Amino acid sequence: MARPKEYDEQEVVAQAVELFRRRGYEGTSVRDLLEHTGLSSSSLYAAFGGKEALFVEALRAHAAVEREQLHAQLTAPGGLRANLRAVFDDLIAELVDSENASSLTLRAAVEQAASMPPVFQLLSDYVQELTTMLADRLDAAHRTGELHLAHPAADVAHFLLFSAYSLGFVAKIDRSRERLTAFTDVTLSVLDAPAPGGSR
Repeated sequence: MARPKEYDEQEVVAQAVELFRRRGYEGTSVRDLLEHTGLSSSSLYAAFGGKEALFVEALRAHAAVEREQLHAQLTAPGGLRANLRAVFDDLIAELVDSENASSLTLRAAVEQAASMPPVFQLLSDYVQELTTMLADRLDAAHRTGELHLAHPAADVAHFLLFSAYSLGFVAKIDRSRERLTAFTDVTLSVLDAPAPGGSR
């Protein structure tokens, strides 16, 4: 009779997320994973296939959480403009706190996407999902007159999402809240295109 598992795979993945967020993929050894999760070496390889496969599962889990958080932020009361400002303000608050771990999707995009095809594919699909979600909200706000877009909603969505990732990069060399806020002001000015007829 097979022995019952002595660990919860979802909990192991959640613990791996936090470790990879803090240390990155290269900075996390198999020994680190075993010590942090409490798994044995045989359990790690039997359940996940090794460090790289566990990293991909951790990245997938973290991306799902971020996707749900963004959806909640974009659909909150107050209008899309205010909601997008809140998304960037929350990101700035997280980035200026040096005690906070980095977004795993951001770290993976910068550190692993070029060298790990499964990570590249996962992030490509993830960004497309976020782009579609945001583009739908932008298009709806444009149709109701809440926003006036000078470019297609999908292009604006891509710009905003990549700007959010760029904010994470900027914060690695400059954690000035004022500088990050100014970056955000310029980014969100894309929502201030003149309305038809020249008025705003």
